[in-house]
Amino acid sequence: MSENTTPEQPDATEALESLQDFVMGARWFAGKGRDGQLAGLEQPDWIVEPGGQAPAVRAEYVTVVYPDDSHEYYQLLVSYRPEPVGEFLIGPALDPDLGYAHDAPRDVEAMRAVLQSVLAGSQVPHAWAESLPDGAKLRGDLTPRVFGGEQSNTNVLLGDVALMKIFRKLEVGPNLDIQMHDALGRARVSSAARLYGWVSGLLTPFSDEDWVDGAEPPEAQRVDLMMISELLRDARDGWELACGLAQSGEGFAGHAAALGSALAEVHLALADTFGASTLTGTDVAATMRARLETASAQAPDLRDRRQALSSVFDGLEADALRAQRVHGDFHLGQTLLTPDGWKIIDFEGEPMKSFAERQLPDSPLRDVAGLLRSFGYVTSVFDDPTGEQARAWLAEAREAFLDAYSRDAGPIDPAALAAYEADKAIYEVVYETRNRPDWVTIPLSALEAIALSADTTSDATSDAAAPAADQEN
Repeated sequence: MSENTTPEQPDATEALESLQDFVMGARWFAGKGRDGQLAGLEQPDWIVEPGGQAPAVRAEYVTVVYPDDSHEYYQLLVSYRPEPVGEFLIGPALDPDLGYAHDAPRDVEAMRAVLQSVLAGSQVPHAWAESLPDGAKLRGDLTPRVFGGEQSNTNVLLGDVALMKIFRKLEVGPNLDIQMHDALGRARVSSAARLYGWVSGLLTPFSDEDWVDGAEPPEAQRVDLMMISELLRDARDGWELACGLAQSGEGFAGHAAALGSALAEVHLALADTFGASTLTGTDVAATMRARLETASAQAPDLRDRRQALSSVFDGLEADALRAQRVHGDFHLGQTLLTPDGWKIIDFEGEPMKSFAERQLPDSPLRDVAGLLRSFGYVTSVFDDPTGEQARAWLAEAREAFLDAYSRDAGPIDPAALAAYEADKAIYEVVYETRNRPDWVTIPLSALEAIALSADTTSDATSDAAAPAADQEN
């Protein structure tokens, strides 16, 4: 049975304050600046029980509420030791008999015990390991070590064999990263890591009202806690590689073409698995125009460009758009170059969107535009990001990527692609205005080029239609 603790318990003040400080200060906490407060703590049964040689471990769920009455769930994978270990200490345990709570992903002994529990198929309440196609490679004696570069989740390397991703922000229902990797693995897609398994749990939905005596408590819901996948060894980060080549005066066309083929492979497999549908171009254009109006209120540089940018979205209105499951947050930082070729990672989608939004079908152009905009950002490494050398590097990479993608996935409508690129760049202008004002010229330059291209195309179309109109008169 789960223990339910609330922050009002007077005898747990120090422990709860330490817990709140840990959550609010963590890199993976997404609610910074929103005045969130811990409103509940759920402590399911043990993954590694107390009393053994290894530290006791369990996945605990905290609920954070905000002034607007919204709330979020976060997972703390907690190990308990009799004495505090400063480098991964959270604070005193709520139960004094357990000693001190620690961040288990950074506790090597604790994570080895978790791995052994998962591999053994132990009867962990509300959790299970799925099939491990390469299970022979996974052994309980592998040395876990936390990867320090993560942000929204915590990654633990298991020797040189596998990667355990611990989801921090929890969402009810199947995790998209697991769902997408599972689908791509079954389709034998070579450009994504193989999924070895995952662990799920049950979370009791939060309610800010006390339960009425005799009333049934909320029904527990499935949440995915962690996934184990193939470790992509000797991998090079796509963003760092592209920037390094640009700085040294080398092109990226060959790599861009390979990324185009990799993305096409992923898109085709996702369409086969989850199906495809259509979006009404007029509705998509209206949504993008609404985002432009909202963005213009936040970024003054967009205000004088609204009319020109709004006309870019005209290119969406003529036809229906093919829609399907997509990556949703695709950029060079979501790619790795391995000895076996390019791999695409992190299929959780745009982090600022809700779980429901990220499950919706979208145009594959969302991903195509995302990578093109990422190429645009690489030009920031040039002495003159808008100069001839930067423009030539960008044009070559774009052409190679689009040629390879369209060869494998089918032709691309240039007008529709321009609209998706503009939509992405508008978002970037707002982000840079808030966070890196010196960089705002990068998306602004892209928007000017997109608007100019759309205007030129429109003029050419009008000129071509003029003789026909004269004949009708």
